[in-house]
Amino acid sequence: MYHELTVWSRGIIMDKEARDVSSCIATAARALGFYADNVSDYVDDPDRTNCLVRRYARFGDKPIVDRFVYENPRPDWVVLVEETIIKAVDFLRGTPERSGVLVINSKRDPEYLLKFLPDSMRARLAKFVVVDAVGLAEQRGGSPWMFVRNLSELAFDRMSTEGAEERLAIGMGIAAPLIGALVAATGELSVDAVADVVADRDAMLRGAAQHAVVTLADPPPADTAPDRKASAGQAPAGQPGATQASATTHAAR
Repeated sequence: MYHELTVWSRGIIMDKEARDVSSCIATAARALGFYADNVSDYVDDPDRTNCLVRRYARFGDKPIVDRFVYENPRPDWVVLVEETIIKAVDFLRGTPERSGVLVINSKRDPEYLLKFLPDSMRARLAKFVVVDAVGLAEQRGGSPWMFVRNLSELAFDRMSTEGAEERLAIGMGIAAPLIGALVAATGELSVDAVADVVADRDAMLRGAAQHAVVTLADPPPADTAPDRKASAGQAPAGQPGATQASATTHAAR
């Protein structure tokens, strides 16, 4: 078993949200006995405000060989921190067909958002997940977005980039519901185990319980999936999701 997570966001103003998603997934996977990496992106320029940036995590039950390859070549878990990114770039490049899980932060109808994906991208998806992370996050000062609520916190966050120690709690704001929706929809990691490493546990659990899923395809069997290098850890007590009918939308309970 091996998964590659790529989180798409916008430079500086939304960078921490993306970094928190990848950090929490990698930390939880490592605690559950998997081999895991969390990689900041040195391909994009994270110092440019509002430009597209990425954060990466990968984990599996075998040692990860290509630890110094920054970009995920075959991301099967993809998170969009901000909804307009759905129109911006081919964020599913390299994703094997019928295997991708895409999580997007939006309060819009999933079927409406799917209209922005060409057939070539839809063919790579097994699940399309929509969660209103802004609405489910802890509201502070009228907004959970860091760049809206407090510029001094944003300044602290800028000091946490480029491999420095985090100065703010990891897994706060909109990152928490995004993590919850991702973990619940994929079913590979225990929701409770991931919640243990998320600063805003309650918001993460809200995201795990309140999201919409469109199932586009059943993923390929594990024995036919592409060979991927990933550790001799114990498999976690995951929470596999029930198989849904093709192209159906439901709200997770």
